[in-house]
This record gives sequence, C-alpha cells and structure tokens, in this order.
Amino acid sequence: MTKLTTPKLTTPSILSADATGLIAHTYVRVRGAQTAQIDVYNARTPHARVTMTLGTVLMTFWSASAAQGVLEGISAARATIGRMPADISTNADPYGQPTIAVDWTSRPSYAAIPQSRVTPDQRHTLRWTEVHMGPLTWQILDRAAFHALTRILRDVHTTATVVCLDGSKHLADPTADDYVPAQQPLQ
Repeated sequence: MTKLTTPKLTTPSILSADATGLIAHTYVRVRGAQTAQIDVYNARTPHARVTMTLGTVLMTFWSASAAQGVLEGISAARATIGRMPADISTNADPYGQPTIAVDWTSRPSYAAIPQSRVTPDQRHTLRWTEVHMGPLTWQILDRAAFHALTRILRDVHTTATVVCLDGSKHLADPTADDYVPAQQPLQ
C-alpha cells in the first residue's frame, strides 16, 4: 500500500514562524577606503551567482537585475555626498565586527536619505547618508566610502551582466549621468 503525502508548503512567513530567531533589519556602516573580493559560481547557468565579500559582509547576487538595483540604490546617494566629510579615520573596533550575509534574489527598492546630528557638546554637526534597501540599511559616513562602494558595486554589476542569464537586459550603468532608473511597482 502506498501512502500519499502532501508536499509541505514553505513560504518566508512559515519559515520565520518556525525559526528560533529572526533578524528583520540590519545596518551596514561603511567609512573610509574599502576593498572587496568578488567571486563567480556556476557562470551562464540558471544557478549563476556573484558574491561580494566586503570585510565581514557577504552579499550574493543571484541576477544581474539584483546587482544593478543595489548599485542604483547606492548611486542615488550621490546627490547627498557633498555635505559629508571626505574621509573619516577608521579606528579598530575592540569588540570585532558582526558577520552579515545577504542574498539579493531580485532588484531591491531603495531610498537615499541624508542624515545629521549635533554632537552632545553642540560644537559639531555629524552628517552621513542612509540608503534603505528592504531589510538592509547602508550608513555611508564619508565620501571615500561612497566612492569605494560605488566602484566595487560597479565591478559586481559588470561581472553579473556577463555571468548571469539576465545580463543582457541589465547592461545600463546606474552611475552614468544619462541612466534612467527602472520603474518600481507600487506596493
């Protein structure tokens, strides 16, 4: 006798309900010059992906659309960088850095918002930009970090257009002056 089983439906809400813990939002703070490692897996197959390791942050881009969207979001901060400091010295964090892994499976929606705060002694105003992308917020603290992050993500995007199957549809460079952003559906 054969026992019939119904396949178990798995959705993000079901997975999160069964999870021991869930991180719904996180921040990535960047300042100063940045370097990254870019790797490719399963090029030109349906499972192609590009990974970017930026310090303790690992990002996996599963499509050229996702890579283009993240670059587009960071590029949107270009209008706000004039008010940021050129370079903030980086001090070693005595407690280390958290490790974060993000899978970009689709093009994210984003918002680039300039931020400022007066120091407690009322002598200085700190300025930075936050780029909100779904469950992740980038805090860009200086122009050096913005330029480095843009350069790295441009390399990721260029790589993704070659190795991902949707690459030919997403060749436009979001950092170009004549770039027209893709229309995002209203939510």
